[in-house]
Amino acid sequence: MLPPLQPRRLAWIETFRSRSRLDLLPFWHRCGDFHRHSVLEEPWGALHRPDWAKRGLLIWPRGGVWLRIEQTITWPRHWQCCEESLERLVLSWWADQVRLWVDGTLVHEGDLFDTRCRWKLPLHWRQGKELKVILELRSPCHDDGALITSDLVREPAVPAVDPQGCLLPQALELTGLKPESLPEPWLDCDPLSPQATALVHQHLKGRDCAAGGLHWVGHAHLDLAWLWPVADTWQAAERTFDSALRLMELFPELHFAHSTPALYEWIERHRPALFARIQQASRLGRWEPINGPWVETDCVLVSTASLWRQFALGQETSQRQFPEWRHDLAWLPDSFGFACGLPAVAQATGVRWFCTHKLAWNATNVFPHRLFRWRGRGCEEVLALMLPAIGTDSDPLSMQLEQQRFLADTGVDQALWLPGVGDHGGGPTREMLEEMQLWQNHPQTAPRRSGTVREYLKQLEPLRPSLPVWRDELYLELHRGCATSRPDQKRHNRVLERLLREQDLLEALGAEPSQHGGWRVLLFQQFHDILPGTSIPEVFDQAESQWRAARRRAAAVRTTGLQQLLSRGSSNDPRPEEGRQHWAWCGLQPLQRWSPLVRLPRGRWSCEGQALPSQAAPGGDLWVQLPEAQGVMALPLKCCSDEAASATAESAVRNPVRVKVIAERRWRLCNGLLAIELDHRGLARLQDQQGVDQLSSPLQLCRYRDRGEFWDAWDVAGDYQQHQLPIDADWQPELVEQGPLVARVVLRCLIGSSAMRMHVILRADSPAVELQLTIDWCQTHELLRMVCPLARPAVRWAADTSGGVIERPAVASTPGEKARWEVPVISWLASENAAPGGGLGVLLDGPQGVDAGAQHLGISLLRGPTWPDPSADQRRHRHRLALMPVLKGWYLDGLAQAAIHFREPGWLGPVDLQARWRGFPALPGSLVPVSIREDTADPDVIGAVLIQLLNPGGARVSWTPADEGWRIRDGRQSIVIPPGALQEIRLIPQSS
Repeated sequence: MLPPLQPRRLAWIETFRSRSRLDLLPFWHRCGDFHRHSVLEEPWGALHRPDWAKRGLLIWPRGGVWLRIEQTITWPRHWQCCEESLERLVLSWWADQVRLWVDGTLVHEGDLFDTRCRWKLPLHWRQGKELKVILELRSPCHDDGALITSDLVREPAVPAVDPQGCLLPQALELTGLKPESLPEPWLDCDPLSPQATALVHQHLKGRDCAAGGLHWVGHAHLDLAWLWPVADTWQAAERTFDSALRLMELFPELHFAHSTPALYEWIERHRPALFARIQQASRLGRWEPINGPWVETDCVLVSTASLWRQFALGQETSQRQFPEWRHDLAWLPDSFGFACGLPAVAQATGVRWFCTHKLAWNATNVFPHRLFRWRGRGCEEVLALMLPAIGTDSDPLSMQLEQQRFLADTGVDQALWLPGVGDHGGGPTREMLEEMQLWQNHPQTAPRRSGTVREYLKQLEPLRPSLPVWRDELYLELHRGCATSRPDQKRHNRVLERLLREQDLLEALGAEPSQHGGWRVLLFQQFHDILPGTSIPEVFDQAESQWRAARRRAAAVRTTGLQQLLSRGSSNDPRPEEGRQHWAWCGLQPLQRWSPLVRLPRGRWSCEGQALPSQAAPGGDLWVQLPEAQGVMALPLKCCSDEAASATAESAVRNPVRVKVIAERRWRLCNGLLAIELDHRGLARLQDQQGVDQLSSPLQLCRYRDRGEFWDAWDVAGDYQQHQLPIDADWQPELVEQGPLVARVVLRCLIGSSAMRMHVILRADSPAVELQLTIDWCQTHELLRMVCPLARPAVRWAADTSGGVIERPAVASTPGEKARWEVPVISWLASENAAPGGGLGVLLDGPQGVDAGAQHLGISLLRGPTWPDPSADQRRHRHRLALMPVLKGWYLDGLAQAAIHFREPGWLGPVDLQARWRGFPALPGSLVPVSIREDTADPDVIGAVLIQLLNPGGARVSWTPADEGWRIRDGRQSIVIPPGALQEIRLIPQSS
């Protein structure tokens, strides 16, 4: 029950508010309804969206449904005409298209991102002329539509001149006065009377001015693609940038900040006059580039090499285009989580500040910090700021609440505010800036100051020693499906990146340089709504041709460069050897050990005079086991005839494969390093080289319903495990290859209406069994997962992410650990058993979404979202993964390098190479190569290379490249890489 005077107080406040604000929401009726029934009273909203109905919203169904409503607005009887005031129609909505018509004239348009309107009413309306207003709204395809507010508002025409007290009701609200605190004497006077005005004036004068302050910067978040194709983005950028520059002329206080060097580069190339205006405003300090990476990239699905290149290219472009600024800021407000290696990459490229807003979207746990130091595993560190919401307006109450929240969260009374239409660009509007001026210097608002983001951050830097330290990834407790949706985009990304890294390596070792722009294509497509697969179909249709063209160019350049280098080791005799073919295999990563097994044309193959073991392959080719190799190395291969070699003895093969028939359609395959058993249950058993079982039961494929999430392509349903769907219990197994080099069993089954084949392949001398899955996926709103039931309970698990490794307890105990029930990883994950250790590793051709527990490792393979792409995953897919027992643990057994070997098995092709070619020395088995590029720091030094390394483990690792003919640029003989560290090392051949 309300206190006795509470209804009177609420009524008094509402009437006092009507002096300058009237709620028009109940008066909207459908166009053509002569009875003028209020749309607000229609039952559909209360029935289908009771949560919205309780908030008093006007609601209609989703699916692009148009709602056409109208009302006639007349001058309120209790308002007095005054030359010092003006009137506005203030609307806000949740609709993907909005049109406002007044007396038959279109006066405003909006959408899902431009969600507010403050339209100024014409002067003739004051003379009693009615305004016929029609509002057309189309609901989003993925959600119901809502008209959120619809108010008629009076405000002073000139800031600080308010003879009628138009701002008094809002000023009273800004003080935080609650209805129960309303003084009783106020209830005895008419809230519309001069006496009420005087009482409120007196009350406000008796209060202290608002404490703290707000630092505001105009901003326009612009996604490079999402619900629109990339071509629209260029137009949106041009409109946004031109609008911001024009508003700067009208509002001298406006400062504008924008990110994304890729956008600036497009404007520079295609709109040079506009770019010149931007540079001029930048030199004046009013246009601020807030860049960091090349695009606002995804930060959990890209490899360390790509993340590093994102930051390096972004910094390089920013320094060239805007040399007057210090570029030490990474602006990533909207990316879907941030890997633990980002601080190291940021610090290595000169970034000191990291800014995001996305963790405010956490669905389960509130992220505990707004201002903190983010430290990586290698102790690299950046200062981190959780931004206010982006895409906001200049509402004084919203600004005041943000300032109060930031003070409560950080103890800092100066907050940042970023007004401007966002997502599809737009930026600050004239109406926003006029409202900002209206409340400037008002005693009930905290002092406001316009300026740059860097000026605001500079005020915070002295607080660094006292700030909390966060030593973990910044996991977003939402959007857990992004690692699984649209696997075709992930495949293109990893293939193109590998080709570009190989091209960089070969150019560093002496191949002719080629400038074909492949890195820019790759980095652009890593934008946080393209690579995750969360855009409309047109985005991916356009990306497909770009991916394929870039891959063809990169492959051609890579192959040409490699042939240039290897041809230098070819015979000087120009006469071809009759009846002989010359090929070469080349490992293009500096791994500690290569054990190549390749497929070659039929013939008798040898390497440097040594006959090579071979096995007939389907289609007439041969499987051939090559000699072991180390580092970046090429092996010369020679075929003496087109006749197949005689059967290879097992003794000539390193760790040969043996196949034993256990029963009908049941086999045991082993190679001395592991053993597997297969039957109608699939992969039924996996043992390490000591005969210890790794699986408690057969490998499982599980199918679940994945429906009901608002962000369809982004989110896996949180309750998916409660909705398991049937799957064929039995596989149809067939042994299709067997021999000392390769054995392969094909398993077939039906998953719903989707046909699937799984090739289980065991190779000689391989520590892992490979699984190749091919599936014609026809399912929608389903999740397909592979689960490895563990024979020994895990106590921890580890996985490869961007810039480092995450390690987690197998049994989640804290709320944060429990919320991480699906995690994006790049190339591997592994269980960690209790003493004496060991575990099971899973090698991925990822990225993939995974989960782990004490009893299992799980990998998400496919989904079936229908928004924003109705047929997102409806196609044929091919997944590769491998299971690798790790007796001593993932770190000591070199699982990270094994994952590279699995994903990048080397180049094979015809070339006349007479002797082994050694390009670069091998790294210790516990280090991970990130990239190798030409070192251009000193052009006078010939042959210098820059290698980026990661130590993923918890122990220091020493490397002495001098033992392999290279010396460290600074004169050291060896280098020690600390645990978890990312490092760049400059090397020079000792012959230089």
